[in-house]
Amino acid sequence: MAYDIEKYREKREKVLGVKKRGVSFGTMAAIVSLVIILGLGVVVVPKSIAYLNTRHLDDAIYKLQTAETWPQELIVSIQELAGVKGIETDSHSSRIVITFDKSITDTKEINSYFKAKEIEAILLNRISRTQRLKTLAKEAKFEG
Repeated sequence: MAYDIEKYREKREKVLGVKKRGVSFGTMAAIVSLVIILGLGVVVVPKSIAYLNTRHLDDAIYKLQTAETWPQELIVSIQELAGVKGIETDSHSSRIVITFDKSITDTKEINSYFKAKEIEAILLNRISRTQRLKTLAKEAKFEG
């Protein structure tokens, strides 16, 4: 009869003083790795998604040559242009911020639309959407 190594394993381990305690190194390494990966994922994934959603968006700030306010029907008609994602007005309605997809349209098309409607509008600034949102957040921090 051959010696069965598994039959007397517990006796050998008891005699040799082998004690099973806690979690093995492989399991501990896997848990630590999982925590690190999930932690980085929680930090990186939302920022990546926000970047992918706004990477093609730019903001153009326009003001009328005359000191008048922007007519509401003009704002609605600008909203219907291809590539325009949104329009915001300031508190006095003297300036508008047009958010547009720069892969579809550009400020040249918006300027030509204003010329076709015989509106004298001045492009004050063109800035990336994410940069403008960061600037607004910094300004809000100083005001509040």
